[in-house]
Amino acid sequence: MHIIIIIMLLFGTGCIGDGQVDYNLKNNSEDMQTDYNLQYDFNAGDIFVYNITHSTENSKNIIPTHIEMLVSDFDGTNITTNVTSIKTISGNTTKSSYTAIMDVYGNLMKAYPEIKIIPEIQPELPNLIVYPKKAIQEEDSWTIIFNNTLNNTSSGILYEVIGTKNYTCVGLKTISTKAGRFECVGIKSDSNFASNTTTETNGTAVCIITRGKLSGIDWVDLKDGFLVKSEYDIDTVMTTDLPETYKEIGFENFSRETPVNLHMVSYLENIKKG
Repeated sequence: MHIIIIIMLLFGTGCIGDGQVDYNLKNNSEDMQTDYNLQYDFNAGDIFVYNITHSTENSKNIIPTHIEMLVSDFDGTNITTNVTSIKTISGNTTKSSYTAIMDVYGNLMKAYPEIKIIPEIQPELPNLIVYPKKAIQEEDSWTIIFNNTLNNTSSGILYEVIGTKNYTCVGLKTISTKAGRFECVGIKSDSNFASNTTTETNGTAVCIITRGKLSGIDWVDLKDGFLVKSEYDIDTVMTTDLPETYKEIGFENFSRETPVNLHMVSYLENIKKG
């Protein structure tokens, strides 16, 4: 069996790859403003606990997720985190985990296992916003262009996703959660992406093309850069092409589209400094 997999949302399949960041900050305001120097100021032993909910239209279906992130190492340049996720769907609980290594600006260097995360299009994953390596002000914006590929020959998985993510600073606000009150900087983001999935089993191929858009805002701690609260709308359309499956019964072309529209809210439940 040969499998080509592109994307699974909600803490599903993913990867890290080459991302280009446009750090030429754009600001149309001529007023004097405050500079924000955002970066992740973590120490080994820090623990961040988040509660996330994904809900469908009219909140008919709610998927709760509990995420705990442990900072296991910081060498002065790179941060290593161990993240565990517990998700409940229809009363069934699943547990997933990954290890990530990133720099203090959120640029992802490595992840284990590799096919665990897609930070550009998985807003439920905490503390993976990419900050500019220079001070920003309100209304400043920056862009990430991502084109990620993973070829795992041992498991027969080839992964690919392309897109852009635009960030805009929206200024200061005090945010309160169960973990306390935090002076935060708001980072608005919009992502557009496209992906492809082809699964081949015994000579039969099923192709899935996914196009999606994410828009929302993250409120991050001004001093230490960690996520305090976020809220996103996630809109995707999956087109499934089943030519081989239905050719034998007389359908030359058979496909179906499945729209998926979700609203996501994430907040910091607890924080323990190491």
